[in-house]
Amino acid sequence: MTKVMAAHQPNYLPYLGFFDKLRAVDELGTEPGIFIIRDDVQYVKKEFHDRNKIRVNEGGKWLRVPVECRMLPLKKIKVKNDARINNVPWAVYHLRLIGANYKKTPFFDKFYPELKEIYLNPGDKLVDFNTRIIKYLAECFGIKTKIVLFSDIPKIVKGFNASETLVNISKAVNANVYLSGAGSKVYLDTSCFKEIKLKFQDYKHPIYEQRFQGFEPFMSAIDALFNIGHLPDSGKVVKTEM
Repeated sequence: MTKVMAAHQPNYLPYLGFFDKLRAVDELGTEPGIFIIRDDVQYVKKEFHDRNKIRVNEGGKWLRVPVECRMLPLKKIKVKNDARINNVPWAVYHLRLIGANYKKTPFFDKFYPELKEIYLNPGDKLVDFNTRIIKYLAECFGIKTKIVLFSDIPKIVKGFNASETLVNISKAVNANVYLSGAGSKVYLDTSCFKEIKLKFQDYKHPIYEQRFQGFEPFMSAIDALFNIGHLPDSGKVVKTEM
C-alpha cells in the first residue's frame, strides 16, 4: 500500500506547479492521497500568501489581496475587505483586471462566473479565501485529491524541526510517502525520513498558448485555465483545444 501526502502553504491564485503536485499526490500512490494546507505557518509579506501574477500585454502583473500585516500564523491573517484600489473595492479591482485580460480567451466564459462569486464573497480570513480558490481551481482541473487544513488534523504533530513535523503529519494521516517540492532539497533534514519515504517533485514549467504575444511562465494557474482549459503536464508544449 502506498499513500502519498504533500503539503503547501495556502498561496493566493497559485501557479501551475502547485496543482501539478496536488494532482501527483493521488497519481503516485496506490491509495488516495492527501494534501495538507499549511495554515499554521507564519505570514510573510513578500511570499505568495497574498499576491500572484496574471498575464497582461506587457508581461506579468501582480495582484495583491489587502490584509492586516501582522506576525501571525496564516490562519489568523484577516482580509481588509474595506480596502480600495484605484478608488474601487479591492475584489472588484482584481475582477476587472482578470476580466480585461482574459475575457477574450477560449475558456473564460466557462470558468470565470464561479471564480467571480468567490471574489464577491471573500470572507474575513485570507486562508479561507485562498483555500476556496484552490479547491475551485482543483475542481476545474479535474483534480479530486483530498485537501485538509493543518489546523484540522486532530493530533499534535509539531516536531523539533520542520522536517520532523512533516514526518509526523504524514504519520497522522496514515501516509507512508511524502512528496516535496524540489526547492526543499536545500533545507529538509533527510535523516528524519526513516519511516516515511521522501520523494521530490520534478516539475518543469509547460509552455502553452497565451492570449498575448510571447510566453510568460509562472503566472497564476488561471492563465492556463482560461487559455487552454486544462492542467498542462510538466515540461509539455501544448496547443489550445476547444
